[in-house]
Amino acid sequence: MSTPLLSSNTAQTLGAAAASMTSDARFSFLQRFREQRLSNLRPLGDFFDKNRISFTSSFHTISQRWNYNLQYFSANYLLIILALGIYAIITSWWLVFTILFVFGGFYMISRLDGPLTIAGTALSPSTLYTSYAAVSLFLLIFSGATGAIFWIIGAAALVILGHAAILEPGLEGDFSADGQV
Repeated sequence: MSTPLLSSNTAQTLGAAAASMTSDARFSFLQRFREQRLSNLRPLGDFFDKNRISFTSSFHTISQRWNYNLQYFSANYLLIILALGIYAIITSWWLVFTILFVFGGFYMISRLDGPLTIAGTALSPSTLYTSYAAVSLFLLIFSGATGAIFWIIGAAALVILGHAAILEPGLEGDFSADGQV
């Protein structure tokens, strides 16, 4: 009789560890995004502080507010852009279908082991990628992707630059502008 090298519990533990390592490797960009970009997320009370809202017609004052607020609230503005992007995608069923079609097709091509044979003709993966990219580009153009991109840019510019123009810098802005702490 031969004895197993690992008990079943040890093998399950190692399998779970390997699965979590591959899971971590696949989604490590989300962790880096959270650590790098979202670590500077400002609280909603600071973002919507009604005591700091003031209107001005001086372009010099507006540009100073833009310089400060675009840096100070950059993580909050990034979330606004992401939310507008998600909204633009889920409100257009053709765009959702096209995105699923594009990602699904490229995933299926990447899973092929070698050339694909259709009616006696062997198609290499590079040929499949090229032809699928052309079809995907055609679908993206006619599903309204360019309109969605320009809508996101316009809506984000209006919301973000409008917010940055009417919100006065806080007290921390006074100290950082002079270089004193």
